[in-house]
Amino acid sequence: MYILWEIIKFILNVLAITTIVDIILMGPLLIHFEKKAKHTEFFVTPRPETVKTENDTYFEFQGAGGCAGFSSAFVLRHMGQAAKGDEIFKEVPYTYGNGVAFPKGITGFFKKREIKMKACMGNLAALQNELARGNPVIVVIRSFVGKSFLHFACITGYDKENIYFADSIKDWVNVDAAKSPDGSELYYNRIVPLKEFKKLWNTSMLKMPFYFNIYYKMEKPEK
Repeated sequence: MYILWEIIKFILNVLAITTIVDIILMGPLLIHFEKKAKHTEFFVTPRPETVKTENDTYFEFQGAGGCAGFSSAFVLRHMGQAAKGDEIFKEVPYTYGNGVAFPKGITGFFKKREIKMKACMGNLAALQNELARGNPVIVVIRSFVGKSFLHFACITGYDKENIYFADSIKDWVNVDAAKSPDGSELYYNRIVPLKEFKKLWNTSMLKMPFYFNIYYKMEKPEK
């Protein structure tokens, strides 16, 4: 019994230390769960003031890295501000290596732009309801199911079967032209089945056991 208690104490101490280190490195998370989504499907549509890229497209693609900058730039363009992903990435704090950023870099960047953004850990309904407020939502996902490398991307729509992305990695684009039933343009270039998305969104691992289902909540979205 004594040995079992010592093992439990050791595991709890490791979890506590790991969590403290994660909070320092990646920032705290606001826990936000909701009972159900308000809509069975929702798509963020371009606003009249949305700024397109120089190539007259809503999407731009990264090179080796910088997804934190490219996803942030997409949100800014939706808000009517000219923004290029590679230039925005230079403004993102808490970065290291070749285009890699810690999750708190997103909140730090938007704080510099006087836009209130909170990093949250929640469920699918919370993510869907945040999207239904009318802005693209940045999420942290795995690059591939079962792999540890993380990726920032924007969610711009969902329905009962799929999650719709505005993704900055060109190789993952699987939609040529996104149109609504009425023929208007939509914001997505990648479709991921809901079942696969849940696996990608679950970023929990030994080094960050409590960092999963991460999305960014804009406190005062542009109207």
